[in-house]
Amino acid sequence: MRFLPVMLLTMAGILLPAAEFDTLPAIVATVDGHAVTRDAVVARLKNSGKLSPEGGPAAMRAAARQAAETEVYFFLLGRLLATENITPSEEAAARHLAELERLLPHGLPTRESGEKARIAASENYRWNVALQEFLRRAAPEVIAVSDAEIEQVYRLNQDQFRLPEQYQFGVIRIPKSRADAREAAETVRARLRQGEDFDRVAAETNPSGAELSETDLLGLLKQGDPALPAGSVSRLLENQEAYFLIKVKSKTPGRYIPLKDAAPYLRLQLRSEKTAKALETILRGELKKANVQFFIDQ
Repeated sequence: MRFLPVMLLTMAGILLPAAEFDTLPAIVATVDGHAVTRDAVVARLKNSGKLSPEGGPAAMRAAARQAAETEVYFFLLGRLLATENITPSEEAAARHLAELERLLPHGLPTRESGEKARIAASENYRWNVALQEFLRRAAPEVIAVSDAEIEQVYRLNQDQFRLPEQYQFGVIRIPKSRADAREAAETVRARLRQGEDFDRVAAETNPSGAELSETDLLGLLKQGDPALPAGSVSRLLENQEAYFLIKVKSKTPGRYIPLKDAAPYLRLQLRSEKTAKALETILRGELKKANVQFFIDQ
């Protein structure tokens, strides 16, 4: 199952040059006396990729207003988190992501380390994890996940919990660069049909191995000898580079991961999704209590 990390606050809009923002006031907005500076607004736009050689004053003001609003939102959320001594951090985000990976049912693909580091470093993921911890302490009912909810998500996404067939192959590869490639391949096949041990013949004739991925080997086999049973050796197969003899050493049928194995992962992921959905309500409540002023058009 490959749910993506839940995103919280995003920005969209026209791309603008940094120079346009020199006309903004030094203080773009305040929230309960906290200043949102022009530098903070430009930095947020730059980090979100919204600065470019195009745009005009009206677009600049709209983009600056949106960035300032986002700064206000994060200030209010940060103040709320501080009541529980919670600070968004890359370390906490990395721990949360590691727990997701640990709960991922065995057999499903995990993320590359570089991708995990990128996700943990992202602002939205850090804040989602921090807000989830805040709700766990202050309002656990908001992110509570029932067994029925887990089962519903599991049923709706069941194909993503299906493990494919698993194969173990033995492979003999005769490259077509050899002048006698076809003859050599036929000779090897004859030796195998006479009962010689596959692994011993492979070590003698093809010590470098298959040079194809398991997926490509399976595609070659299904195209050329699809009914081959486990324990048998294929007929002579080929692609543009070589001739192949493939032995299916074992074949495990595809299967669905049971709900009980997927449930811990789904529960943690659904908590993240509920945290994101609660964000609008949380911000609305905090904004009602706050004194927010914008100075962009002054």
